[in-house]
Amino acid sequence: MATLGQKLRELRHQKGYKLNEVAEGADLSISFISLIERDKASISVENLNKLANFYNVRLFQIFQDIEEEEAFIVKADQVLDWNRFSPSDQQNLFLLSPEDNLTFKAIMAQIPPAPHNKVIQLQKGETFILVKQGELLIELPNKKPIRLSVGDSAHLTSFKGTVLKNASDDEPLNLLIVASATTQHLDRQGNTLSFSEIS
Repeated sequence: MATLGQKLRELRHQKGYKLNEVAEGADLSISFISLIERDKASISVENLNKLANFYNVRLFQIFQDIEEEEAFIVKADQVLDWNRFSPSDQQNLFLLSPEDNLTFKAIMAQIPPAPHNKVIQLQKGETFILVKQGELLIELPNKKPIRLSVGDSAHLTSFKGTVLKNASDDEPLNLLIVASATTQHLDRQGNTLSFSEIS
């Protein structure tokens, strides 16, 4: 089993490249690639994609046989505490996965009732949504709105801006969202929404 850095170094050696060739071809600095290969720095999905493209491999191939096996656990009572103490007039996004996960983000989202006029916009990625409480209205660009109820789910590919709204005037909307790491979560004005970690 290997670490991510060892895997990237092994891949470079297999392909027969020197550090400077990879740096030039992937548009990254030599020192950065060296740090990554020695597991001395973390790498973003964007930069990992640059390396995968340069080496002409798929991203998942880089992660095969990587040593790190971890369990990130969120207990039911932590989620109940979040529901109890989160502001009811704001949309709240709580991470259920590690913040530095390079492939996806698991999120518990709460959108207040419709009169509060809060939404979550999705851009640049794939998202799976499961409605846990309430009624969800999904507005896709140039398509008819879709209404989902408790237990319903959707798999969305969002590049231009899909909007998630609470369809109810009275009840909050709770969603389980699993989104690719590239997915952007924005408010109505296009500002990036911040995530809170359930503690």
